[in-house]
Formats: sequence, structure tokens, C-alpha cells
Amino acid sequence: MAIKKAYAEIVEVLQSNLSATVESVLPQILALASAKTGSGGGKATTFHRNEAGDVVAVFCYYFKQWMDPRIAEFGAKSNSPTGFNSMCKEGVNKWTKQQREQKNAEAGLLEKVASGELAPSDIAAAQAEIAEQAKRIEPREDGYGFDTLEECLAHSEEQGLSV
Repeated sequence: MAIKKAYAEIVEVLQSNLSATVESVLPQILALASAKTGSGGGKATTFHRNEAGDVVAVFCYYFKQWMDPRIAEFGAKSNSPTGFNSMCKEGVNKWTKQQREQKNAEAGLLEKVASGELAPSDIAAAQAEIAEQAKRIEPREDGYGFDTLEECLAHSEEQGLSV
């Protein structure tokens, strides 16, 4: 029987504890099944709030780094749990530019084939190269961003911001 990826760890715990009582495995199951959001005391996955409930760190989807929205500018997004976009404004600009470049490059493939510059058999390789280029992450111009939440919070604290 195929198990959905989201439930694989829970099934594994249950299978390795077949003779255990529900009471003994429930804490493990709850830990695996609980949402890992930045809304409270748990470990943040994409954002972190301070004790006052303010969002003090957001994981930027484009740069794959933690940033304080009071330092790095994030656009507002009313239907997100943070009230912020998942990418800082600089990341949104770079991502949008790359998507436009990808679209234009893919559109140009037909012209290259028609002009003889690209062989029809090389289209798949050219598309793969274009897609790979669109995945690149260009660094922030100011170099701001942190690999871990802890580094981000420490920097914010050094800047005199409440964490």
C-alpha cells in the first residue's frame, strides 16, 4: 500500500511500536503531526514572532535566507499569517526579472531553430539550460540575510531591535 509522504513518519512510528499503547506513542505522533509555524513558541519554519506577537524574522523564499522585515523591505500580503509577502521586495524583483528572461529565452528558441542556429534535437537541452538559469539566486545588493533564524535574531538584537 502506498503511503502519502506527509504521513510516512507517523506510519513508521506506529509500525515500530505495534504493541505500545496509544498513550505511549501519542507524544511522538503529535510532534510529527503538529504544524511548524512561526505563530507561537514552536520552531519557526518560515517566520518567527517575538513575545509581543510581532513578526521579527521571515524566511525569504527567493534568497533562502532569514531576514528581519524591519530591516529588509517585505511587501504587505493581507492573507498570509505574517502579513508579509514570502519574498522580500528585492527578491521579488529578481525573481520576476528571471521569470521574464526565461519566458523570452524560451520564445526565442523557435527563431533559433528556424534560422538554423539551433538544431531541433537540441531544443530539450536548451530548455533545460534556460530553466536552470531561471533557478539561480543572485545575492542581495546589500548582502543582508542569514542562513539561520538564530543568526537573524542575534543581528536584530545587535541593531537594538526587540526580538
